[in-house]
Amino acid sequence: MPDLDPLESVAASELVSASLLAALIPTLVNRGVLSSQDANEVYENALLMIEMQQGADPAVQRVYEAARELIEAHLRPE
Repeated sequence: MPDLDPLESVAASELVSASLLAALIPTLVNRGVLSSQDANEVYENALLMIEMQQGADPAVQRVYEAARELIEAHLRPE
């Protein structure tokens, strides 16, 4: 593993987690483990968690807005 500063390490860890979850949910739906409705519920709960954690710090509002938009994209009908 490359020598990363603390911020890069956190960013890499978050990228791994997000990528795994992004791949996991559709895989579980495709294999019949989750229904489409179950998958939507996962995304809705994730959206709620983000909304509850965001706080009022203007310095990070753009980050929370971007995260919400990414999750909301999964909730839109294709």
